[in-house]
Amino acid sequence: MVLIIGGAYQGKLEYVKTNYPEKSIFQCEAENPYMDLSAGAINSLHLLTLAQIRTGIDAQAYLYERLPEIKDKVIICDDISCGVVPIDSETRKWREVTGRCLSMLSQSADEVVRVFCGIGRRIK
Repeated sequence: MVLIIGGAYQGKLEYVKTNYPEKSIFQCEAENPYMDLSAGAINSLHLLTLAQIRTGIDAQAYLYERLPEIKDKVIICDDISCGVVPIDSETRKWREVTGRCLSMLSQSADEVVRVFCGIGRRIK
């Protein structure tokens, strides 16, 4: 698995399209708590975790159970851990759950890349 992280609008998706052109891309949405595992890349994992929080699904357990199925995928996720701690409880929980999921995925990933201003830097 390759985990691509970085801030919003930093060029993560373009980085993946350039470096992994053979991968089809599934776009996660805040209304859909499931991902399409037939795609080669999963974009916006942070929206998947938000949808799972809203529907009562344990996001970390969901991803852990699917580690064997996503070992050959590229996972793209916004880093939502920086900045001021949100006031509302849902957004705080979303930030925490996403961070825990990224920590777990980074342990299993073969490679972790942080993208900033369109430039990818391998951190694992």
